[in-house]
Amino acid sequence: MRVLVVGGSGSGKSAYAEQLAAHLSERRTYVATMRPEGREARARIDRHRLQRAGLGFDTVECPDSLAPAFATDRGGVVLVDDLGNLVANALFLPDGTMTDPGEVLERLYNEVKALARAYDHVVLVGNEVGAEGRYDHDSTNAWVRLIGALNCRIAATFDVVTEVVCGIPCQVKGVWA
Repeated sequence: MRVLVVGGSGSGKSAYAEQLAAHLSERRTYVATMRPEGREARARIDRHRLQRAGLGFDTVECPDSLAPAFATDRGGVVLVDDLGNLVANALFLPDGTMTDPGEVLERLYNEVKALARAYDHVVLVGNEVGAEGRYDHDSTNAWVRLIGALNCRIAATFDVVTEVVCGIPCQVKGVWA
């Protein structure tokens, strides 16, 4: 089963995705995409570690690419949390320049397809960021458009799409139960 879970910031999408992944398989891989840069990022990482404690996930750090997560045929379920960080890390280089969004889209989508070949089940946490409209910076708008395009491509090929709103999962496509 391939599931895309989307939602806004603080919507409960990560907690929902973790519970879903734990239900799908006893072999669980958690792909962490956030770079531990700054106090806020480290606090969020710590909160997510506590949230999934006891669920039996093996964690793979993948802030720049999903490649380490599909380097070997792992089986079981993989949970990627989240695509927004992965897109930002791929799009915005440490030197302040921006990578071509089209290249990032193709690379990340191909990496998602590789995950689907390496695991029995894939659960991706995406971000719903386009509903807010336009932002003041062209780079932020590029990030929003790229996440939207990646979500659309993934949703078209995945079995299930769920949007989490205020902690409530709303099925958009398919059913997993």
